[in-house]
Amino acid sequence: MGTAAYLLLRLRQTDLVLHLYVVTLGVCGVVGLADRAFRRLRVDDGPSLIARIRRRPPRLHPERVRSLEELEHAVDFAVTTSFDVHYRLRPHLARIAAHRLAARRGISLEDQPRLARQALGEELWAVVDPDREPPLERNAPGMPLARLRRLVAALEQV
Repeated sequence: MGTAAYLLLRLRQTDLVLHLYVVTLGVCGVVGLADRAFRRLRVDDGPSLIARIRRRPPRLHPERVRSLEELEHAVDFAVTTSFDVHYRLRPHLARIAAHRLAARRGISLEDQPRLARQALGEELWAVVDPDREPPLERNAPGMPLARLRRLVAALEQV
């Protein structure tokens, strides 16, 4: 307080000194209030964050959840453009078809295309064909949901 009075009397820019003094008092007051508020917070209000994380059961198949999210995004995008049908949705459908053909019928999607085509049907084969050409127009309309439902039903029948 004495320093402020000395500076006020000694310096000629009293407006600046008073302004700095008020700002300093304000900062000190805010720091004091914050300190008082933080001291009233109880730290021992239940288990710590680390203890809660340790108690949480581990995810059984995180890669399974991630692949499901990727498939959901692929379906969302495939409805909009043919580019997304070919590059996002088609790989998922081809992987599922190849797995089901191999597991249930002993047919390889890539090595036995004629048998795979017969087993899958023409509509599903048109999408999962390994030799399928990319769309000429990337922004052409995507796949309607009704067709996607038919493809999923065809996959379930394999």
